[in-house]
Amino acid sequence: MRVTDAALVARVRRDVAATIPADELLRSYEDPARRHLLYERVRAVAGVAVAPEDAERICADLFGFGPLQALLDDPRVTDVLVNGPDDVFVERAGRLARADARFRSREELEDLVYRIAASVGRELTVDRPFVDARMRDGSRANAVVAPVGGPTLCIRKFRELSLPLRGGSPSWAAASSLPEQCAELLAECVRARADIVVSGATGTGKSTLLRALAAEVPPEERLVVIEDTNELDLPHPHVVHLECVPGRGGAAVGVADLVANALRMRPDRIIVGEVRTPREASALLEALSTGHEGALTSLHAGSAADAVARLELLLARTGEIAGDAARRHVLRAIDLVVHLARDRSGQRVVREIAAIDDEGPQPLWRTGQDALAPLPPRLRGIVG
Repeated sequence: MRVTDAALVARVRRDVAATIPADELLRSYEDPARRHLLYERVRAVAGVAVAPEDAERICADLFGFGPLQALLDDPRVTDVLVNGPDDVFVERAGRLARADARFRSREELEDLVYRIAASVGRELTVDRPFVDARMRDGSRANAVVAPVGGPTLCIRKFRELSLPLRGGSPSWAAASSLPEQCAELLAECVRARADIVVSGATGTGKSTLLRALAAEVPPEERLVVIEDTNELDLPHPHVVHLECVPGRGGAAVGVADLVANALRMRPDRIIVGEVRTPREASALLEALSTGHEGALTSLHAGSAADAVARLELLLARTGEIAGDAARRHVLRAIDLVVHLARDRSGQRVVREIAAIDDEGPQPLWRTGQDALAPLPPRLRGIVG
């Protein structure tokens, strides 16, 4: 029978949900084994002939993502965008479409938003009515509430996608129309310990490409990986993962702290999942300038030239170095930029590869070119 009794739901909330700390609700539901246990407890507490789909709905409402749970469980869905209680969109295969999901009320959506914030130790307040949360499975959620707007919610699911640089489909060379010689160059640059930045907008595949580049690191080398949340499961035999520790006012232990610590861990390579802030950029560039070659990192930018300019800007904002000195520091630290984008079909592609020298980014290949441009002297000296 279809469960509509509000008193029954309230009893389940009191006897099951209330026994779990607020910051553990979503974490409990993410774990398949614990999700099954919660499901059995709900059916036991209900004490009536509850249909399986109704028990699952109650569990999703009280512990999970409510009406969004089925979308998040769908492996084809990459993003879930909630503009309002009855205005939900999803992205599948690079295309946005309205979803057949809705919240029963504005309050139900707000309850989920506050539960997400609590799951990562954050609070939504009048002074800070938004939150950027990285959940335990690597998925990213951004929520906004009044007075800024909303409630709105954007969830980008974590995809542990492994796509090699070279070879037949599936590979970057096959999937993104990247000439095989370009894929070979990237692999050679990694092996030769070039410092590489992967740039692009949100959702263009930066983490996937970082994983493919890391797969080219020789197996005898030691990698130290630094991320907000551990999502770079690298195909390499010697990897140490360092994760940021969130705090109420931001990261209690941030990327910059971990980069500084990584230098004392005898790394052959340092891989930083993403550089976002001036302090992070300064720490990474300082590490590169002290002889730690072969670093891999990513950042948001609109082109290879924009990636260099953004690093310059971040470095200048630290107040430690400015103007031409900041530019020179960036140009000496980075050897190669690989820029990603989405084509009109939504497919993630390599759009541009640029070598970096003292004059700035030097284009080596762009979408539509059949062959690589000649390597500038500095990069030619690295790859031999």
